[in-house]
Amino acid sequence: MPPASKSGFIISVAVPVPLRRAFDYRSKSDIEPGSRVLIPFRNRQLVGVVVPLPPDKSVRKHKNIIHVLDDQPSISPTMLEFYIWSASYYHHPIGEVIHAALPPNLRKAVRLYDPDTPEYYMQNPDIPEYETLDTLSRAPKQEQLFLSLSNGQCLRLDEIEKLAQVSDIRDVRGGMQSLIRKGLVIHSHRPVNGTRPFESTLNQEQSRSLSKIKSTEKGFHTHLVHGITGSGKTEVYLHAIHDCLNRGQQVLVLVPEISLTKQLVERFVNRFGDRVHCYHSGINKTQRYRTWWKAGNGTAGVILGTRSAVFMPILNLARIVVDEEHDLSFKQMDGFRYHARDLAIKRASLQNIPVILGSATPSMESMQNARSGKYHLSTLRKRAGEANLPKIQFIDLRQQSTRYGLSPSLISAIKKQLERSQQTILYINRRGYAPIAECPNCKWRACCDRCDAYLTYHKTSDRLCCHYCGKTFETPGICPQCRSELFFRGAGTQRIEESLEKLFPDASILRFDRDRVRSFRQLQDTLDAINSGQADIIVGTRMISKGHDFHGVTLVGIVNADHGLFSVDFRAPEQLFQDLLQVSGRSGRGQDPGRVLIQTHHPDNPYMEMVRTQDYDLFFEACREERKLAHVPPFSSFALWRVESRKREDGFRFLRKIKQYGDSLLASMNLEAVQIMDPVHSPTPRIDEWHRSQLLVNATTRAHLHQILKHWVCWAENTSTSQKLRWSLDIDPMEMY
Repeated sequence: MPPASKSGFIISVAVPVPLRRAFDYRSKSDIEPGSRVLIPFRNRQLVGVVVPLPPDKSVRKHKNIIHVLDDQPSISPTMLEFYIWSASYYHHPIGEVIHAALPPNLRKAVRLYDPDTPEYYMQNPDIPEYETLDTLSRAPKQEQLFLSLSNGQCLRLDEIEKLAQVSDIRDVRGGMQSLIRKGLVIHSHRPVNGTRPFESTLNQEQSRSLSKIKSTEKGFHTHLVHGITGSGKTEVYLHAIHDCLNRGQQVLVLVPEISLTKQLVERFVNRFGDRVHCYHSGINKTQRYRTWWKAGNGTAGVILGTRSAVFMPILNLARIVVDEEHDLSFKQMDGFRYHARDLAIKRASLQNIPVILGSATPSMESMQNARSGKYHLSTLRKRAGEANLPKIQFIDLRQQSTRYGLSPSLISAIKKQLERSQQTILYINRRGYAPIAECPNCKWRACCDRCDAYLTYHKTSDRLCCHYCGKTFETPGICPQCRSELFFRGAGTQRIEESLEKLFPDASILRFDRDRVRSFRQLQDTLDAINSGQADIIVGTRMISKGHDFHGVTLVGIVNADHGLFSVDFRAPEQLFQDLLQVSGRSGRGQDPGRVLIQTHHPDNPYMEMVRTQDYDLFFEACREERKLAHVPPFSSFALWRVESRKREDGFRFLRKIKQYGDSLLASMNLEAVQIMDPVHSPTPRIDEWHRSQLLVNATTRAHLHQILKHWVCWAENTSTSQKLRWSLDIDPMEMY
């Protein structure tokens, strides 16, 4: 209980500001932790959350809380503990952590409300029709709405609008409310479908995996399901979820943003009915709040969401599933830089429940934990049903010339696909038309004036675009230095699309990248077009590799497979291996066998050979030995200081101070397990007129890393007062450069 005095209670409040502390306020009465309050903060009013932290011992005068927004706490003690732990682990301001965890509606000064207002309407069967029509004789619009509910139908407002031929949904809503007040119409929710019984469709491997999961369903356990693409991992999840729902429990399922498609949602809804609720950026604020509310009161059986759903309050959570656990989109790359997979495991630990991780290409960290016995492991080595893994072959670009990125062998294979009326995916992880616009004579290249980066030419808009800051420029007709004609070097999705249109003018070609697919709705429409067979050839970036199930695709062509082979980032080989196997896995998922053609200049590279044989185990062992020798994750823990400044020397000067203070902390704490590197400029030193530098901290003991960071980050926060400098600390960074 907070300390009380004659003038009231001193309450600790987490405020959404970038300061790593709670703030003390005075209240006339005690307020339960987890409650939202409206508080004055400097010259504005903010919504904060009461936290169970000891108040500051200072005797300064405290401001009064303006208003308590919640009659009951919005955040349970369990979730509050989880948020506080998350803020501590990632060394991030607790107020910003809680603010990010709340649905957008609750970040404002509004009270909690029940969003389950009636959505469905039907005629009141207890009132005779002749009496009803007589009552409505002077209200023709209401009569029109009433008659649309004939035959005892239970309809939504949009369905009534269509049947009654009313042009404005607001007139429908108002008319229905009038009918309700008159007692002529009743409103109701459609019956909840609940879990639907289904026969076991699991093969032997899937059944064995499910048995392992069931054997560890009591208490906290982490189970890694390593299943090749198309092996039926989702079906294993569905069976495990079904058991939980039958016991009246709830399940949280996390998937990468791009994987949360209508196809996946329909698969869950077909199995579990109205108990499935989604939480992701593709739905509006009201829908997100409804899911948040239903999860908290226990009526949402399955919460299917992207990374932010890990913070959902769930009344009776029994299991967490993280599908495609290796995916980089589970890592928040700015602001509160958490990793949803890691937080899911921690949450399961705090709530003493099991968690399932699944992937065809598990992260090195997860597989190392499985091999060391920390996680339970089950393996699915066969595709479900009659499908087999696609055959992977190389096209040696040292022996074949390409025309705008396409080799003769790949063009010939696509032609045969069209003759057989089968679909093809061409994968190139580079959007735009050409990554470089240059002069062949004086070697001038188009560069961004805000970033240290070349501009990408986008032919559809005839603009040069910076893929770092987003700024666009007019495309010069000639070289600004020597007046020669410009040459566009390299190929992106637009150039491949253009080449295919010339080679196969009768084919239907669909481009699948961020330029073409900008919204969640456009994503659904694009996937529908592919699944319905409207597209013969799909040209896509990494977006197309994320768990999609295209039964008509029997050929995948990888245009440029060599990126990542010689990168300075130690994670590059892993990400390359994952990308190539994931996109290869889109082929041959139906009845017809699949084939993959990979264009490469390095077919004899050991990693490329492991891709060809689809040998994850061999890749893991090779990569594991390299990382062990280099003392990098998963055999050590990283923290990365990043600094951005308007002047190049300011950021570097600040990082030198960071290192100097860190070295003094190491000496005073005698922490030999921690190594502080020298500050360096980032490989892309300037983005959007901010100069970027970084400093890496490596520790063989995670506890020692957090021990020093706890003091280090407080010092940095009190030292960096300049508005021309901004810094961040990334724990377990996934992108080093």
